[in-house]
Amino acid sequence: MSINKKQIRVLIVDDQQLVREGLRRMLELDGEIEVVGEAKSGEDAMIKADEWFPDIILMDVRMPGMGGIEATRQLKAKGCTANIVILTVYEDKYLAQAAEAGAVGYLLKDIGREDLSRSIKLAYEGQSPFAPSVTRSLFTQFANVAQLSRNTLLSARQLDILRLIAAGVTNKEIASKLCVSEATVKRETNTIFAKLEAVDRTQAVAEGYRRNLL
Repeated sequence: MSINKKQIRVLIVDDQQLVREGLRRMLELDGEIEVVGEAKSGEDAMIKADEWFPDIILMDVRMPGMGGIEATRQLKAKGCTANIVILTVYEDKYLAQAAEAGAVGYLLKDIGREDLSRSIKLAYEGQSPFAPSVTRSLFTQFANVAQLSRNTLLSARQLDILRLIAAGVTNKEIASKLCVSEATVKRETNTIFAKLEAVDRTQAVAEGYRRNLL
């Protein structure tokens, strides 16, 4: 396998310190990989990615605050060039969301050291590493289902608004980010509530996750 002489810069994102330390120790045994930083939440990952410019981000899914799927989506939306690989204990529960959010691979936490290093190098070269139980075709199939679900329920703008609502952004801030009027945001928000059969922001976000929209 051809690897550039420079070390592959990796950011580890996991809310459990023991997991982060274990992954760091595993990866530091490979001279071609450098762990440049650790993050304990999605919000922390957003900051550390800007600070350390990693080549690869190993992203946990379930974390307090912003989870790994939303962090992946927001990182890719803001132009983060790192290839993001989901590393989770959930065999297929988040496959569709991971693919839709922009992750390039999906690994399980019981992965061995050599397989983890190999997967990181594959991701660095632009390939898609997967856990043995997750085939590329299955990943693509779930991604297509998620895309179809989104497209047939909410418009692209409504999806953008729902994601910002999930991130805790106010209507005024949403209007500024999307370059629309606040009245438009309110109108679209009401439409989102109606489509998701929700009465407020909290219910809309919960329903969005349930329907794999987030």
